[in-house]
Amino acid sequence: MLLEAFGLQRDPFVDTADPAFYYETMATASNRRRLYDCLAQGRGLAVVLGPVGAGKTSLFNAVTARLFDDPRFLVGLILDPTFESEAQFLEAIVAALAFPALAAAPSPGALQPRLLREHLKRCLFEATAADGRQAILLIDEAQLLPDALLETLRSLLNFQLDERKLLSLGLAGQAEIVQAILRRPNLSDRVALWLDLRPLTEAEASGLVDHRLRCAGYARERSPFGQDAMHDLWRRSQGLPRRLGALARESMEVAAERGARDVSLPDIEDAARRLPPISDPADDALESLRPWWQFWKVAQ
Repeated sequence: MLLEAFGLQRDPFVDTADPAFYYETMATASNRRRLYDCLAQGRGLAVVLGPVGAGKTSLFNAVTARLFDDPRFLVGLILDPTFESEAQFLEAIVAALAFPALAAAPSPGALQPRLLREHLKRCLFEATAADGRQAILLIDEAQLLPDALLETLRSLLNFQLDERKLLSLGLAGQAEIVQAILRRPNLSDRVALWLDLRPLTEAEASGLVDHRLRCAGYARERSPFGQDAMHDLWRRSQGLPRRLGALARESMEVAAERGARDVSLPDIEDAARRLPPISDPADDALESLRPWWQFWKVAQ
């Protein structure tokens, strides 16, 4: 009903980090450039911070797509870092970077972490040192990393040449990962880049909605969201891209159900009731958007 009512070729607000729908504001362009440079130059650890739905995975995907297309880089990605042991974590890193596994163990994680670290170090030297390639590991949902594994990451940052780290690390997560890092000064002082993803402004939110509609085949001159409707979308979504997309899609569904080709304020209100409630901006969302250095006192 949604596609037919609005003349779309595909769903404009599907909840995936599809690069075809990636929308770049001045802020996201700067974040993408800075993250790419940090990882590509082997500067060490980059941390991307933001609340749920702020666009961390989309940013990672945009940078990863560029890195994958360049033979100078060896890229690995870990989407679920909930490992039970250091050995399992190291084995996952070896696999993500497509390195050969160490000698077969009786069960996953049975090898000693020391042997796995030495194996990973040897693989990194062999694969990158001679021809100048840079190995890069990206870990999404990094707030799920057990505390003990942050020490593992710190040890991996010791693998270096004179001019660069052998392994660049990128972590994307919510506020908890910053607090965990700052509790470890020997890790926090190795962070080469902090990126704090902010909510979209109203103009950016309007641009994102229009961009996704056009990418999905919307052909009418005027957006189905008038100025008042767009303001209400932005206000209710708190500027978070994922919530904005979900609310925009549901609002268009409501409008389509009543045979309309424009979205009204009552449509958005009905759509908001169909979606799970969002946390109040005074707590979790805005708490995680505080500048990273303000977490210092909390972390002590």
